Amino acid sequence: MTRKGKIPSMSALVVVGNGNGAAGYGEGKDSDAGRAVQKATLRAIKNITYFDRYDDRTLFHDIEHKFKATNLLLFSRPPGFGNRSNLYVHEICKCVGIQDISSKVRGSRNPINVIKATFEALQKQRDPEQIAKARGKKLVDVQHMYYGASS
Repeated sequence: MTRKGKIPSMSALVVVGNGNGAAGYGEGKDSDAGRAVQKATLRAIKNITYFDRYDDRTLFHDIEHKFKATNLLLFSRPPGFGNRSNLYVHEICKCVGIQDISSKVRGSRNPINVIKATFEALQKQRDPEQIAKARGKKLVDVQHMYYGASS
C-alpha cells in the first residue's frame, strides 16, 4: 500500500510438458499478468524433469504422499481407464503423458500445494529395477509378480 493506493501484483502458476514423460512447473509474479505468465513459463521450462512411466501410460505403483497439509493419493489403473483426477493433477498428468490414473486429494486443496505434492510424488516413485534390487530378486521375477508380464 502507498498513499496513492494499492500496488497491483499478479501471480501465475504454469505447468509445461511434452506429453512424453517430461514436465515442469513455475511460479511468476509481476504487476502485469502477461509478464507474470511469461516469467512462470520460463521458470517451468527451466525446471523440467523426466518421469518414468509404466508402459508409457501409467504409474509403476500406487503412491501416497504428504506435502504440508495436502495428502495426495495416486493410483495406477488398467489400460483404457482414463484420467480421473483432481483438476490440477489431471493437467500435470496430461503434460507428463500419464493416461490411466486416478487420484484423491485430502486436506488442503491449495493449487500450489497440490501441484508441488504431485511433482514430488511422481519423483519418488520406484521403478521395477529398484524394487528388484531392494528385494534381492531378478527383474523378471518382480515384473511377473506385480505387473502381470507373460511367463
